[in-house]
Amino acid sequence: MTHIMHPRIGLPACGALALGLALAGCNMRQQLKDTLGDAIMPPTPREAGEMAFNMYDADARREGVALLSASSFGGEPQYVSMYRVLLDDPDPTVRAVCLKALGEHGAVEDAATLIQYLQDSAQPAFVRWEAAKGLQRIHDVAAIDPLVTVLRRDEDASVRRAAADALGQYPQSNVFQALVGALDDADFGVTLAAHKSLATLTGERLGTDGARWLAWADQNRGAWFAGQQPYTVAPYVQPPGMMSKVQFWKKRPAAEPVVPTGLGLSTADAQDEKPQG
Repeated sequence: MTHIMHPRIGLPACGALALGLALAGCNMRQQLKDTLGDAIMPPTPREAGEMAFNMYDADARREGVALLSASSFGGEPQYVSMYRVLLDDPDPTVRAVCLKALGEHGAVEDAATLIQYLQDSAQPAFVRWEAAKGLQRIHDVAAIDPLVTVLRRDEDASVRRAAADALGQYPQSNVFQALVGALDDADFGVTLAAHKSLATLTGERLGTDGARWLAWADQNRGAWFAGQQPYTVAPYVQPPGMMSKVQFWKKRPAAEPVVPTGLGLSTADAQDEKPQG
């Protein structure tokens, strides 16, 4: 079928008409979003990118980074570079979401940044917590001493708990000793995290009594980590959207545990060269 342009509508008018239709489409999309909410009409990648760089609204920046990080393309190099750039944001909630994004998608080189924020006592506890969580997902032996220090000294239990979990990937005597010491932590969540990491490192489940672990260590000198289990972390699972709730009969696929980035590349370096105990 041949379409014939109306003789009274020239090319400029056609351009204006196209622009008007595009604007109408944008307006219609915005109206749908206003009516149905983000669960049905989430921001596009372009909109999320614009939100991430909104210099006037920290909430928008935080949401933009979170949306991009949670997307299927959030680990592409250009987005990882963006997370690194936005880490200097004056708002701590934006810094926290950028640290989480780096933990999810960053490289081993990003461990240095996570360590920096973990050790910075001027950062709010939730920022240090995200840094510790990121070090559960990025393996670097340079993180061992900072994590041990945080486990022993950080005033916030959630940060100590995350550090105890992250140490479960490092078979070293000072890590073992720090985790045994953490069994006496005032916060039971830290105690459980320390026991979990000890079980991963040794293959033993001796409970939360530090004396039992010390007795076992004395009896097994030189073989503390002979029964070491694989260290994995739970993957990020995006909460179900509106369509998933509507289609309740569809079972969501189970998410597989994730091996930290860099784990296995430096296993030999991670082993303690000193006699154990």
